[in-house]
Amino acid sequence: MLEKLKKKSIIKSLPLAVILLVCGIGMVAIEFSAMKALIRGNVRFETLAPDEIGNDLVVDVMLYDNFGCYMEEYEENTKTHRRRTTDLFYVIWTGDENDEDFRYMGIKVPVTDESAMERMAEATYNYEASDPIKYTGAIIKMSKEEHKYFKEYFMEAGFTEDEFEESTLPYYINVGALTGGAAGSAVGIAVAGGVLILIAVLIVVTAACGGGLRKLKKELKAAGLEEANLDFEYEGATLMNKSNDFRIGKKLIFYMQGSKAHILLNSKIIWAYQRTTTHRTNGIKTGTSYEIVIYDINKKRTSIAVSGEGRAQEALQQIDRVMPWVVVGYQDEIFRLYQKEFQEFLQLRYNQYDPSQMV
Repeated sequence: MLEKLKKKSIIKSLPLAVILLVCGIGMVAIEFSAMKALIRGNVRFETLAPDEIGNDLVVDVMLYDNFGCYMEEYEENTKTHRRRTTDLFYVIWTGDENDEDFRYMGIKVPVTDESAMERMAEATYNYEASDPIKYTGAIIKMSKEEHKYFKEYFMEAGFTEDEFEESTLPYYINVGALTGGAAGSAVGIAVAGGVLILIAVLIVVTAACGGGLRKLKKELKAAGLEEANLDFEYEGATLMNKSNDFRIGKKLIFYMQGSKAHILLNSKIIWAYQRTTTHRTNGIKTGTSYEIVIYDINKKRTSIAVSGEGRAQEALQQIDRVMPWVVVGYQDEIFRLYQKEFQEFLQLRYNQYDPSQMV
């Protein structure tokens, strides 16, 4: 019987484990290139050959030249619909002034640097020296839209398709990315993803090692019962709800909460009733859930979910048949007695039976 419950525990643990695993892998995958770049450390952009440039690098660049702006990035106020430019994309080239093998690519800078970049662009156009600007950022592959504007810039400058393909790289330096707080965020996301993966593995391993049965074994010990007694009781119990293996036996109630198996000792149960909850979102009914609420002699409350009202009523009828000492059903007066006059509540049924009769 314990092996059956262990298998059920493993199966119950899988949905959550899979969700955590998928989320964790997704988070790590998103930041994988960023982590590679951070582990490698900053690289001097001027030292990179065209075929060494990729989106897993953080670079330091001393910019002496640029060839003008090809795209703006903006944000829009959703209330006023006003747009505000936040970043500008400029054309730069790879290597240094002595490199013969170079390509054109982009650099994304904050709009606050527009004046300095425009002065540099004008100086580049006139073959004049300009004040260099030092930047640090991550190399990012252009999106489809970004590449479209990048290509339009060169087409308007008179490049042919072949010349464009031969002379450019589909990357840009995203100034400020993977530096300071941005680097911390990337590390945080990757670490969080790794933690989710670890938790997913631990959930499955714990269930496979019988972790889902720990509560049941503690409850069994507290009830003074041996594991050897469980098989007959479990197999003879009436299944009331399949999804959580809710069973009512002569001595015990079996059920699962999540991936954990539990038991209740019938002789300790004093009250059971149905609770119905209507779920609403923005005032609209979205569903109804049902559960059996059970109280024991120590006033411990347990809620066991069932799939519908019919199942709930069947469970209460079974409790009434098997445990005649249990008050079945809810009334405000019964609740008042339970809260205010507990001994009177016990006199309703529980104290009418000798413990030896509670088999």
